[in-house]
Amino acid sequence: MIFVAVGTQFPFDRLVKLMDEWAAEHDEKVIAQISDGKYLPQHIEWHRFLDGAQYNKNIQDAAVFVSHAGMGNIISAREQGTPIIVMNRQYKLGEHRNDHQADGLKWMAKLDGVYTASTQQELFDHLGQIDKLQPADPENRAGNPELTAYIANYIKTGKR
Repeated sequence: MIFVAVGTQFPFDRLVKLMDEWAAEHDEKVIAQISDGKYLPQHIEWHRFLDGAQYNKNIQDAAVFVSHAGMGNIISAREQGTPIIVMNRQYKLGEHRNDHQADGLKWMAKLDGVYTASTQQELFDHLGQIDKLQPADPENRAGNPELTAYIANYIKTGKR
């Protein structure tokens, strides 16, 4: 199963549509949390919002978690031991207020267990290798105090 989540602040119809298109061509269950998006998927199970327990269960049960480029989802995936593919919202497409998520992809890609995509091709390439995607090493997961301090410092200062 693949779990897709776009967060709760903004819809991310491009990601939901791409995952729906992918699911139409593949025999893999996909469950998505789509927020207030206008695009309603035809080939995947979807929910506007999920309670915390179900959300975390979906992350834990998923072969891969596909998400907007949000730190909360990256931390949750690492805690659950689930590989995550993150796709950034793009300002030029009206998906966000600025392009901070594009900048974030550069350093997110350096975290083990985190795979990044900014295009359909990159997303589909990762999905084509689900069986090879690895979760974060247990010593590098969000429960690790050194990693947590590193991430907090980066968010606060923008420096590694």
